[in-house]
Amino acid sequence: MKTRKIIALGLAAVMTAGMLTGCGGSESKENASNDKGEEVVTLKWVTIGNGMPSNYDSWIGKVNDYIGEKIGVNLEMEVIPWGDWDNRRNITISTNEPYDIIFGTGNNYIADIKLGAYADITDLIDENMKEFNELMPEKYWEAVQVGGKIYGVPSYKDSSISNYAIWDKELVEEYDIDYKNLTDLENLTPVFEMLKKEKNDYPVYIKNDGVYSIFDVYDQLGGGTQILGVRYDDQEGRVCFTLEEPDIYAALETFYDWNQKGIINPDAATLTEGRVYNMWRIAQGWESAGVTSWGPQMGKDVVVAKVGDTILSNETVRGSLNMISANSKYPEKCLQLLNLVNTDTTLRDMFYYGEEGVNFEYVDVDGTQKVHKNNEDWSMAGYTQGTFFTVTPIETDTNDQWGEIRALNEQAVSSVMLGFTFDTTEVNDQLANCREIWLRYRSEIMTGVKDPAEVVPQIKEELMQAGWQEVMDAAQKQVDEFLAAKQK
Repeated sequence: MKTRKIIALGLAAVMTAGMLTGCGGSESKENASNDKGEEVVTLKWVTIGNGMPSNYDSWIGKVNDYIGEKIGVNLEMEVIPWGDWDNRRNITISTNEPYDIIFGTGNNYIADIKLGAYADITDLIDENMKEFNELMPEKYWEAVQVGGKIYGVPSYKDSSISNYAIWDKELVEEYDIDYKNLTDLENLTPVFEMLKKEKNDYPVYIKNDGVYSIFDVYDQLGGGTQILGVRYDDQEGRVCFTLEEPDIYAALETFYDWNQKGIINPDAATLTEGRVYNMWRIAQGWESAGVTSWGPQMGKDVVVAKVGDTILSNETVRGSLNMISANSKYPEKCLQLLNLVNTDTTLRDMFYYGEEGVNFEYVDVDGTQKVHKNNEDWSMAGYTQGTFFTVTPIETDTNDQWGEIRALNEQAVSSVMLGFTFDTTEVNDQLANCREIWLRYRSEIMTGVKDPAEVVPQIKEELMQAGWQEVMDAAQKQVDEFLAAKQK
């Protein structure tokens, strides 16, 4: 990486790799070589989507013809359906099934590193991913470090959090709602009361996790729970119980008020899925998504207003990662493949859209090459594979959404904890128990069923009995060491 400096920065002991044993990744094809005389090796990539594509055989044939000549690699894909992903992926990791590359997120990244599942690629990146390093900013590598080492390749896409309030445009115009200046929750109450009365509907229609975006301003440190964090802009790095912080507590009071006034749907605490139509909601994305995604999904025209800063953190970057098996025989080739998928537009389009001539065609739009999608049959998930910024736009995309996303990334405010991962080894049991306590209360407090004045102290009392103070103290000690090392 362009003058990368990999430093442990006060993190706890480096996590041990190589604990898993067993067979390695895919074998190379016997006697196979490309026109350059290079041996062509076969790699297996495990990822998520809607299952294996119906035209997989013809698609992979074209992919392998292309990458075989480019980098001496052939590929086998396993595309696991969404509903089977967690179970199937966990089996793959825990039983040490052969694979070379596997998709993952921050939800399992740290745990799998502790198991020794992934190769340490820190010293392999510069030589094998030159083009990707030119594309992706250095700080994204910082965000995936654990113990000063890198075990995953991030997908450089909407890798920062930008939240937007989404409004039904018809309502905004009918009632002359000043939506651009209504980005603080408490200021919304009079408007929602009016809409409730006028429309006899619920202005805030949510499911059991509520308006969870309120926690986005707190870096969760890799602890895996919304109630532990450091505010992204707190230069002092104070580890806090987020429910007691003034901004979060005020939001919880607002939710309780909305629930009492019938602004929130009464079944919210038990719903696992929301509904299609919303008068108002908050979502992560970018402004033109109102035209390309949010509006069409709802079947209505919408207007959007940005809420708060765009934030870059470990969690935002770790939303899409690809790791190399510790047992892969070809880690360099894996990185060369991921480099090519990210930076070669022809190959990127093959992964993102499918097979040219079957799933999509290239068309000329005012002298610019764009993509016409022949169907919606392609079952791979584009966000899992690599960057958005080398994908050819579709013909109907009149907004430069890739440019818009990239600009948001570039203006993002980096969390003060970027590059820090809480080593929870000494408090694993306490943290696990505390997570469970929060999950028991989360739906009722996040949907306004319970009064925070009563329930927050109750939650804290249970947490303390479960070892919460030990968790907080351990996190604060490591945070202090991390920040002290950054000052040197």
